[in-house]
Amino acid sequence: MTRFTRMLGAATLMISTAMVVEFALAQRGVAQGQPHPFQPTPPRLERLVRAPGVIEGTLTRVDGRTESVDVSIFLGLLGKTIEVNRDTLIQVNGREARFADLQEGAKVKAFYEERGAKLVATRLEVLTG
Repeated sequence: MTRFTRMLGAATLMISTAMVVEFALAQRGVAQGQPHPFQPTPPRLERLVRAPGVIEGTLTRVDGRTESVDVSIFLGLLGKTIEVNRDTLIQVNGREARFADLQEGAKVKAFYEERGAKLVATRLEVLTG
């Protein structure tokens, strides 16, 4: 038997042993109701999915049909489409307002939540003039 064959056999044995130990530990954790160490726990995943966000820019589109707005930054090249619903607090120049009061071209600070694939506004602070 050559030296290379012996080293290859030893490496294979070490890798196989490590895999068996990892499998046994993973099964033990699953049996005890613990998540796999490399999988995020549901609360941590929940925080990632529903992380609140903020964007400041210009209202480049106000769509009354879908009740959504486009907020653009960096010369209108980057931005987000954000849905507005009845729970969204809208303020124009510091006063409570309605969706119909929103005007394209106004400066806005939009606070939103990610809900699935949608961004839903929780608050819009708009400055006109």
